[in-house]
Amino acid sequence: MAFLDLPPWTLSLLLAPFGLAAGSFCNVLIHRLPQEDPAERNVVTRGSHCPSCHAAIKPWHNVPLLGWLWLRGKCAACGWRIPVRYPLVELLGGLILGGAHWILPFGTLVWLKGVLCAFALLVLFFTDLTEMILPDVLQFPLMALGVLFTLPQALLAERSVVVMGPHGLTDLISASLWHNGLQPAPAWPSFSEALTWKGSLIGLAIGYGGPALLNLVYRWIRKTDGLGMGDFKMLAWLGAFWGWGPMLGILFLGAALGAAVGLPLMLIRRTGSQTMLPFGCFLALATPVVVFFGRAIWLGYLGWVG
Repeated sequence: MAFLDLPPWTLSLLLAPFGLAAGSFCNVLIHRLPQEDPAERNVVTRGSHCPSCHAAIKPWHNVPLLGWLWLRGKCAACGWRIPVRYPLVELLGGLILGGAHWILPFGTLVWLKGVLCAFALLVLFFTDLTEMILPDVLQFPLMALGVLFTLPQALLAERSVVVMGPHGLTDLISASLWHNGLQPAPAWPSFSEALTWKGSLIGLAIGYGGPALLNLVYRWIRKTDGLGMGDFKMLAWLGAFWGWGPMLGILFLGAALGAAVGLPLMLIRRTGSQTMLPFGCFLALATPVVVFFGRAIWLGYLGWVG
């Protein structure tokens, strides 16, 4: 059954504007979710406003990317300089939605799972980078979603969809609608096993419990925390999304990235081992690498040592 007879480049052009709008909403979440005032955290009924003077933002000033360029990066009311993070997040949102179908077959369950994971990582990266916070209001629903993504394949009849490859109608790719693992797509060749609901729950439990246990040992030795509670929760929902194996790969690669950044900072600043780093940022950067290339990296490592 043909799901949508559109070439990948056409889909990119159609979906990218919606991704820019989603990136604009991500900016709202990044700014508001870490706020202490409940009214400031309201992302449903409270309209867009300047964080500095609280003036309402006019609709034509709120157009993703173009609004920031039109205003030359400044608030129209008070002249507050709008951080470059705002257009950057909008651009990344456009790239996520405009590019996801190249590596995940469009319209399938794994495409939806991958897109939601990417936008969640986008928000968590910048909340952790700017405020050192990984909001619970985002992470707890993601834990439940990770498990729910495993249910359609177990409960519903299998269905196939056909997506168009990069060479048009002569290059059609068949994909499973409910399969929650990687599948062939226009720019992705391989297939991976589906994650079961049991595997998702195990990933969730190990993602939270394993680092929590390591942190207890670290606290006993060093008398301080090595990881924050938000990091445990982030690993928990990543385990629920992708399973315990990829979650451990994300943890180890994130730790390696953190060490690569943290050790030079300790030497330059001479702050010792108490340097605080936004570990969620490193987990976010590690996730796509492990999800798409983790198995190849692991097999390459085994071949190298063996």
